[in-house]
Amino acid sequence: MLNRILNIRNVPRTCFLVISMFVLIFPIRLTYGSVHTSLLSDPRVTVSSPPVVLQAGTTGTNLIYTNGTSARVSAAASATYDYVLKIVNQVSASWKIRLRAYSQSNLARLNNCTIYFHNDTDGTSGQIYVVSGNYTQQTGPWYDLPSSPAERYIALFLDASNSEISYINVYLDILVPDKTTYAQYILTFEIT
Repeated sequence: MLNRILNIRNVPRTCFLVISMFVLIFPIRLTYGSVHTSLLSDPRVTVSSPPVVLQAGTTGTNLIYTNGTSARVSAAASATYDYVLKIVNQVSASWKIRLRAYSQSNLARLNNCTIYFHNDTDGTSGQIYVVSGNYTQQTGPWYDLPSSPAERYIALFLDASNSEISYINVYLDILVPDKTTYAQYILTFEIT
């Protein structure tokens, strides 16, 4: 048997098998490892509350979502709502805000839907207008939100032809001071 293993014809085959096994096993050991991240070398991130938040209004039914950056407002047609949401600036920077409609359903029943900003000193700023079931204005003009403490209110005037439900989804665009970029908060108006 030893003669058979040492046979010169089998030496290349045996060497080939040993080398093949070595090539197959050796790279596995080279690729074995683990990922290690040091918390000391990672950048430190501070999580804070948003600079501008939404708060509940005094009329209508509203639901403010996590962090005060989105909301759902329910209101009955054929009514005027002094304010359904309050926009609160929590920092010393001044901002500009506007509303911009991006989707809707069942607008045809709305004879008049006016969504506007107001405050105690600057009057009102019409943002979204629906007349006879069609938008006459989908994006409002920029409106000042002074440095903290400052509040602006979202108010509604609604008139509908029937008791169905309409939805108007809008972005509250918040222009970052001295920039051309803005944050977008999502608001849904449900009109019953």
